[in-house]
Amino acid sequence: MCWGSQYLLKVLRAINKGMSTNPEASWPKFKYLEGEISGNLTKTRTMGVDDTGIIHSLGYKSDMHIKTDIAAGTIEKQAEGLKGFIGTVEASDGNTYYMPAYSSSIGILNKKTGEITTVKKFNMTPQVRSGAEGANGIIYMPSYTSTLKIYTYDTKTGEVDSFTPTKKGSHGHIWGAAADKKGEVYMPPALNNYVAKIDKNGEFKYLDGPRVTSGVSGFNVKYVGATYVESVDKVFCLPRKGSKILIINCADDTYEEIDLPADYLAVSNVNRNFHGYLAPDGWLYSAFWADTYCFRINPATYEIQWNNYEKEFEDSGIQNRGTGYSTAAITIGDDVYLGLAGTTKAVKLEFEKQLVISNEDVAPSPSTTACGSCPSSSATICGSSPSPTPTATACGSCPSSSATICGSCPSSSATICGSCPSSSATICGSCPSSSATICGSCPSSSATICGSCPSSSATICGSCPSSSATICGSCPSSSATICCSYSCCNTCC
Repeated sequence: MCWGSQYLLKVLRAINKGMSTNPEASWPKFKYLEGEISGNLTKTRTMGVDDTGIIHSLGYKSDMHIKTDIAAGTIEKQAEGLKGFIGTVEASDGNTYYMPAYSSSIGILNKKTGEITTVKKFNMTPQVRSGAEGANGIIYMPSYTSTLKIYTYDTKTGEVDSFTPTKKGSHGHIWGAAADKKGEVYMPPALNNYVAKIDKNGEFKYLDGPRVTSGVSGFNVKYVGATYVESVDKVFCLPRKGSKILIINCADDTYEEIDLPADYLAVSNVNRNFHGYLAPDGWLYSAFWADTYCFRINPATYEIQWNNYEKEFEDSGIQNRGTGYSTAAITIGDDVYLGLAGTTKAVKLEFEKQLVISNEDVAPSPSTTACGSCPSSSATICGSSPSPTPTATACGSCPSSSATICGSCPSSSATICGSCPSSSATICGSCPSSSATICGSCPSSSATICGSCPSSSATICGSCPSSSATICGSCPSSSATICCSYSCCNTCC
């Protein structure tokens, strides 16, 4: 992906976090990615995406580094791998951190470069399963151990520390953490019965309220993972073996458990979910664990629905349900990618298009705007924009998904193709080929753009007789046609 595609990925990830719920959303389509990774084992429990659109998954208990190319739709196991990680944290410093469960090191993905490094910070394996960044830039990592420990990693200094909260109940185990918009961290119980919180000043406490049970007891894991939904300012915790969903209200620190549907519980596997994710349609979904059944909850209304993907998983290559159908999920644009567990094939879930373009005419502007829903599906977003602001207006359609969108369009009939070296580019007219490169600006919406530009300062106007023409220089009027070779730039032909 080019630099512009990196920018679009950031915009899409930001849009996903703030998406409103579609109450009439259909269930996502199931699609296998190209490539297979064999082995009757749980391969990974982590997913982190870099700015070029590569998802990096590190090994659970076996050395693994799986790369998922979202543009190509492929997975590939790298020659060298790492192991011992569960859960990731996307931090404010531009890195994604891989939590140390069976490793004494923290994994770090530099999202700009795609490089993964490890830093040894412990003399033992801290048994961390999750983490969340607080308002102070510190990542809090609760342990899945009888005596609960909270490990900390300062993203500014790289220093680690830990503290042991006062024990409440017979089990300390926590397997989930999420930060709200204030930077306060909420942690649901895995084996204990109390909701924990670390406030924006770094102070730990258990919330006042009833015992949390999820309808199970003993060593049946209640909740794994926690997901903050900003549109309702609540944290949703989905069960692993439990029969309820825990909902924490971040506005007043109250919480409640609501029952999963009885008809779903009657058919689902007891190991029903591993973490969960906020989908493009605004619903919160379970991630398949030892089950092909999936449930979802509407964060606004608490409506719960469920669906069976047993037929779709028939060709997954799984040999043992105990290794899991998936272990994590990451939402990017209108798609969700599932972490590879015991299957040999990786899965992408394709949701109804939520990010579509408005076909309304727009005034020329140096910035671009990504619009939400629109009455017509004929407008298409292709590629990405290197605009320095998360705003972009796209008009028309693209012949290829590799097209890059920059600048603005004076008319909804404009067609955008190619790529732009500058965010100040203005796009008008149409392109005969998706390989066209667009630079400069147009004085008229009737201009046709084709060829490529050696400089972002080029001005484009008129039309070209073939898509192989090279455009550069400037025109005295909008009727002029500039189709030059590098040797005759700045000449109107």
